[in-house]
Amino acid sequence: GGSAVAMAGKSLAEFANFEKGMQEVYTLLPDISGDAMGEMEQQVKDFAREFGVLPEKTIPALYQAISAGVPQDNVFEFLEVAQKAAKGGVTELEVAVDGITSVINAYGTDVLSAAQASDLMFTAVKKGKTTFDELSQSLFQVIPTASALGVEFGDVTAALASMTAQGTPTRVATTQLRQLFVELSKAGGEAATTFESMSGKTFSAFVREGGNVAEALQLMQIAADEQNVSMADMFGSVEAGNAALALSGKNMEGFIGNLEEMGNAAGATDDAFNTMNQGVSVTMEK
Repeated sequence: GGSAVAMAGKSLAEFANFEKGMQEVYTLLPDISGDAMGEMEQQVKDFAREFGVLPEKTIPALYQAISAGVPQDNVFEFLEVAQKAAKGGVTELEVAVDGITSVINAYGTDVLSAAQASDLMFTAVKKGKTTFDELSQSLFQVIPTASALGVEFGDVTAALASMTAQGTPTRVATTQLRQLFVELSKAGGEAATTFESMSGKTFSAFVREGGNVAEALQLMQIAADEQNVSMADMFGSVEAGNAALALSGKNMEGFIGNLEEMGNAAGATDDAFNTMNQGVSVTMEK
């Protein structure tokens, strides 16, 4: 009898937490109907059964995704991508949601899907010395600048893979890469002026017309060689100079190789998820 009472009490508490969490989600959807509420609650339960993730973790991620602008109609498709990323990247669902939404909000879903963003991030993890968790927490430092200039996300992840592989911490690499983009594009700046004289156009126009970051740095390397100075001397800050050194000279070949890897990144998330989604522990979670 005591056991039955204890189980009933725990069940009631869990239901209360579930109900409260869903009500918090509904505050973001003021026009949602009663039928749609019931459907969403069932989707949370189905998601839990399929992926072995309790509602106590799914509901906060659902709230975060909707709050970040993921449409209600396909939010569970997005969560599926995020959960595969979390499982394959050995991180939490909320962390994956945070990282992926930051990327697709910066670039726009018309440019980059959640699956594409996740695949590119996983490829950076595979080729560099970083984690999905570290990328999710650090990308905000570079992607607004990169997307505003038209730099493809694959160029960003290829650069970060190369830089972190050389020992630069992810949070530092994103800061350095942002400064590199700023100096290449800042009108009147030394680096921007040099680049424009070498390419005949601004850095933003160059990348929007199909040029990539490696090709831009190759032009800057030619200018540095002509002036008989280091690549670092072509930039006004230590941060941008360090990024340029990490991606040029003897490191250029690796950077170009990583760019090619980003072109073949499709399916990287599913591959990582399938590797991790097997064994006794997964069965126990479900």
